[in-house]
Amino acid sequence: MAFDPRQIKKLPLIRFSAARLRRLRKVRGVFMQVLVLCAVKVAVHFCGLERISVNQLFSAMVASTIFLLGFLLNGVLTDFKESEKIPAELATSLQTLNLEIQAIQIYHPEAQIAPALSAVTGLGQSLLDWLKERISTEQMLACHTQAHAAVVGAALQIKGDASTLRGRLMQDLAVVLAKVNRVQAIRDTSFVPLVYWMADIAAVLLFAGLVMAKAENLPESVFFLAVISFIVILLLRLIDDIDNPFGLSDINSAEDVSIELLEKAVDRLRVASK
Repeated sequence: MAFDPRQIKKLPLIRFSAARLRRLRKVRGVFMQVLVLCAVKVAVHFCGLERISVNQLFSAMVASTIFLLGFLLNGVLTDFKESEKIPAELATSLQTLNLEIQAIQIYHPEAQIAPALSAVTGLGQSLLDWLKERISTEQMLACHTQAHAAVVGAALQIKGDASTLRGRLMQDLAVVLAKVNRVQAIRDTSFVPLVYWMADIAAVLLFAGLVMAKAENLPESVFFLAVISFIVILLLRLIDDIDNPFGLSDINSAEDVSIELLEKAVDRLRVASK
């Protein structure tokens, strides 16, 4: 069979390009700030305002600032890695819930499960809209309540002793609710604000020291200022970005968890509910 280029899916390419553009835009912003610092350094040098001598204590200040940023980055990365699991866990709970509802009709062909399947699909779509901040948390919880009522209605049609199946249905809904609350907690909670303040203050003092440091060789001094300031500013921007892994609606957010697996699961639910 001949290869047809039209068969290539373009959506992942579009997502990749958008994410890459946001990253390049963030790097460009950092680069412009570095240029400003370098220009200030040149102006200070020619005005004869350099007053700080470079010594071992200066090197210790650079090392301590980088260590503090590394501590911050490690802290927010822990939450980020945990957050990466949440869309997959939501997709698993929704698909399992859908299959278990369909099992009701296998045991009892006369059972009416269409409303429950439709409610689960609606819950999945609401989760996507909520993660993209198109709807509020209250609307998301209201949709969960409606889905819960529909699933309970389907569970009541189970005859005989089927407490295990009913329990699994309620457990899947509880998992979804737990993940929703976890995402909201991650969104609302910043990683130790005082540590952020320390990092910002340390970075400002470091830049001030680099600008005011005496330079016998100006190009060399500007080069080290550019390298160190670029790394520090980019780290600060990165830490601030990944502190909220679910900033999918923020056009300035370059690093967010992928919800592609959840989107595919909702598409499957939509097909199954027809």
